[in-house]
Amino acid sequence: MRRRFLILWVILILIPLFISNCYSMQKKYNYGNPYLASPDFDPSEPQFEEGEPVWIVDKLGHYFFSLPSKLILWSWKMESHEISEETKTVMKNYIRENNLRDVKVRFNQYAPLSEWKRLTKNESISPFARYTIGIFSLIPYTFLPERLLAGIVGGDHYNSFTNTINIYSDSPAVAIHEGGHAKDFSQRKERTGYALVYAVPIVGPLYHEARASDDALNYFAEKNERKHLEESYEILTPAYSTYVGGSIASIFVDPVTRFTVIPGHLIGRYKKTTITDQLNERKIKKDNLP
Repeated sequence: MRRRFLILWVILILIPLFISNCYSMQKKYNYGNPYLASPDFDPSEPQFEEGEPVWIVDKLGHYFFSLPSKLILWSWKMESHEISEETKTVMKNYIRENNLRDVKVRFNQYAPLSEWKRLTKNESISPFARYTIGIFSLIPYTFLPERLLAGIVGGDHYNSFTNTINIYSDSPAVAIHEGGHAKDFSQRKERTGYALVYAVPIVGPLYHEARASDDALNYFAEKNERKHLEESYEILTPAYSTYVGGSIASIFVDPVTRFTVIPGHLIGRYKKTTITDQLNERKIKKDNLP
């Protein structure tokens, strides 16, 4: 009983602490400047691709397999497998504005052969890492396709070993969060080490995920996109709290850690009510810059 009480207090203290210190719209937005120059995509292989609609697969994914993700994040958009033109346009603009010329973006697409090829060609990650952890990252993608199972197995994600973003949710906030991961990696000299840091318990995922969500919030603030800011707080904040819960669970295996999403929802909803004030403060700071 004491242990469970301790875990609960860790959750109640750590989640607000992490979120309040990680997310801020008061910073100047810095558009991406990749550390390594990269060529444009070959015309024979477009940078943005979308999977062909498969009615039975997409409907099963949307109405059945994605239900856990929808319930946890309380959003019907999660793993909907039907990406709107608005979400695709927001994503394409973000990729281009942040000079992410070498990242592949797949909208609801299952392309294992292409991903295995990208793994072999990604010279920004060391061969040792690619052919060990990189292979393990592609095995579930290949044999447990997220095109159907996202929400139960995997979901929207950025794979640093293939430098690919996979999007299954019709949410600009989620899409830009994944783009934030790609931008974060693009600015690193030692991408292999940075990829391995993500696997470090507790510290790894929390740092990477915070940077990606923070970039999404600041990007939408820079564009003055209130609707997308609201969605970011509603989805990305509780999503981040699940990473905090997972980190705590790696130390204390306890069912209580499954409820870490609740304070994330509460904080996200509260932060959403302060968007006007945050945007006004941001504008004042911007106007006062020399």
